[in-house]
Amino acid sequence: MFVVLVYMMGFLSLAEEVKYLGFNFFTDTLSFSLCVLTVWLSVLMLVSSNIFVKVNTSKSLFGGLVLGLLLILMVSFFTSNYLMFYFFFEISLIPTLLIITGWGFQPERLQAGVYFMLYTLIASLPLLSSIVFYYYSYGSLGMNVNLMMGEEGFPGLKDWVSLVLSLSLIMAFLAKMPMFLVHLWLPKAHVEAPVAGSMILAGVLLKLGGYGVARVMPKFMSGVLSVSPYIIGLSLFGMLYVGFMCCRINDLKALVAYSSVAHMGLVLGGLFSGYYWGLIGGLMMMISHGISSSGLFCIVNMYYERSSSRSLFINKGLLGVMPIFSLMLFFLCAANVSAPPTINLLSEISLMISVLAYDLLMLLVFPVGSFLGAVFTFYLFSLSQHGKLGASNLNFYSVKVSDLHSLVLHVIPLNFLVLKSEIFFVWL
Repeated sequence: MFVVLVYMMGFLSLAEEVKYLGFNFFTDTLSFSLCVLTVWLSVLMLVSSNIFVKVNTSKSLFGGLVLGLLLILMVSFFTSNYLMFYFFFEISLIPTLLIITGWGFQPERLQAGVYFMLYTLIASLPLLSSIVFYYYSYGSLGMNVNLMMGEEGFPGLKDWVSLVLSLSLIMAFLAKMPMFLVHLWLPKAHVEAPVAGSMILAGVLLKLGGYGVARVMPKFMSGVLSVSPYIIGLSLFGMLYVGFMCCRINDLKALVAYSSVAHMGLVLGGLFSGYYWGLIGGLMMMISHGISSSGLFCIVNMYYERSSSRSLFINKGLLGVMPIFSLMLFFLCAANVSAPPTINLLSEISLMISVLAYDLLMLLVFPVGSFLGAVFTFYLFSLSQHGKLGASNLNFYSVKVSDLHSLVLHVIPLNFLVLKSEIFFVWL
């Protein structure tokens, strides 16, 4: 698997420039790197779900849904047509919803599926109307990915109409990332989803929203600039609010899910700043967070399989039971707080530069946000690994090779991608 990753990352050098593949498809660094992430995590999803799928009679259906979702996401990242992108953006809801409701553990998975569906569909309806107006304005549905920043969004319309259409265009992506205040579906979906659902949600589907923002921002920058301060401010406030909330959560899965909201808020701040470093940092953060959050959900599921609980008060003293898992958890937690030498550190520095260049007052927010991220991450690590071993954890069985492989293949890219970080800087 590691050799496959090295070859796939090597192909990124071929995507330094925009290459049109015909039939409304193209590739560049942004789309190809997210495609590599999708393929990588899809394989790890199947490996991590090995034990779970063995006890389920619908093994072939589960694998088919995962592979179908992989194909849908790859088409979404490679298409150069706005309408086709909208179609596959929406149709990715179906296999994800089936995975959550069909293979979830609790009866509440149906409510989580309803939340996920309603938030996605309601926020996506304005996107379709904006695409229709885009077609009438330009006579084309193609993504002109070479447009410079500051192009006119909807020519010939009043400013407030152009603003409303631009906001309608990005609202679906803000709900998908998700932005603070439209994030309520995410913790429910993560908590009720099986390990494969959590991994693909945190690893790729949230990045589909960031990919959409990165694609439409250069074209509609003029229409969005007037509301960028509010979106950046709300995203960074959400990062602080969620950071405080994570310090009081005792559910392992919910804690990791809410930390995703904080990281995506930072990505939104960088993307809406409109600076070069913000876009590059957003891409690097999407890649690094996709791998680290997927790894955290993977190891939390391994603890859940052995203790039948996600509570931090029950999963204690695990360092003495499975020290190799503790080492992997430490590496993933270090990546979650952007510790060197992970690619997360470079991405957070890039995003910080862009947001501070946009408004120096954000210097009051970033130290607190980084501190809270470190607090709840080491709160997760220390409470789960230290303390007295719970009675329910005495039946922990030995570590399987497939589990260890899955965790190692999460940790390796996080710590070695920084050696090839220049592949992200050739996007723009």
